[in-house]
Amino acid sequence: MKFKKWIVLALVCGIAIFSLVGCGSNSGGSSGDNAAIDYPTKPIQLIVSYSAGAATDTQARILSKYVQEHLGQTIAVVNMAGAGGQVGWNHFAGVEPDGYTLAVYNLPHIIAQPMVGDTQFNMDTFEPVMNWGWDPVVFAVRADSKYQTLQDVVEDAKARPGAITIGNAGLYVGQHLAQLQFEDVAGIELKTMPFKGAADASAAIQGGHIDINSGNLSDMYRLGSEVRILGVATEERHKFVPDIPTFKEQGYDVVMSTDRGVAALKGTPPEVIQILEDAFTKAANDPEYIAEMEKAGADLLFIPGGDVKAEMEAREPAIRALLDKYGFVKN
Repeated sequence: MKFKKWIVLALVCGIAIFSLVGCGSNSGGSSGDNAAIDYPTKPIQLIVSYSAGAATDTQARILSKYVQEHLGQTIAVVNMAGAGGQVGWNHFAGVEPDGYTLAVYNLPHIIAQPMVGDTQFNMDTFEPVMNWGWDPVVFAVRADSKYQTLQDVVEDAKARPGAITIGNAGLYVGQHLAQLQFEDVAGIELKTMPFKGAADASAAIQGGHIDINSGNLSDMYRLGSEVRILGVATEERHKFVPDIPTFKEQGYDVVMSTDRGVAALKGTPPEVIQILEDAFTKAANDPEYIAEMEKAGADLLFIPGGDVKAEMEAREPAIRALLDKYGFVKN
């Protein structure tokens, strides 16, 4: 779900923060109130819990390139794919909270996964620095698929319960939750095919190994005529694919997205968090960064870290209710 209520506030906050820090801090945070911290003095790792080449990885690398100009240190993206993101986030939960290892978070993934399994992290593990964008879920099929609409899928699924395969970037991620929403409102059963990440799921739909991919709009958009998008899980039609109807337009109340941002580990000194927020805010306001992200198919949505935390907490009850309905919530 897009953070619509935060858009205006986020832009105002971003401009305000940019104005406050633009003259008072330099790369490395060595002026003003941050002078005593002397951070960062060495390269920073940014954990991406998904495979290289997909939307999260691609966008994280673009963002890192611009942020390191303001921090004065290299940001090295490290891919730790597996278990729908859990491999990377479990590792992140055990690092030192010193600001030298950050993680890309994906919502609602980090909210949902601890509800169903014994992860080493939960949403409180993450101290959000900023949210950089959102990526609506779409259902896509190969261009030569017999499915032309969502209704075609529903009719076939009712005739052959559990026979239609649908891929996603891992269990209990946004794409999987969108599938559960769809099955619930349509009264059907699909066969879930989880992959290590969105890049693997994209390859599977291209190769004809799955019938449908519940994927990121940005990933499916980049595939162009190779795939047919059947529906977009947004409230209104999306500017990238204005000719594609939403799930709601087709009679199915499914709204879901993957929202992405950067977080430090809980317990990281507030002064370090502030230096990071300053640097990421400057990058988010850079016209060249914005242009490069848009060229990569990223739908940008800058949200300050504190507001991201509030959004996580607001989403938790609905996510828990959906997972509990399917018996996934652990006792």
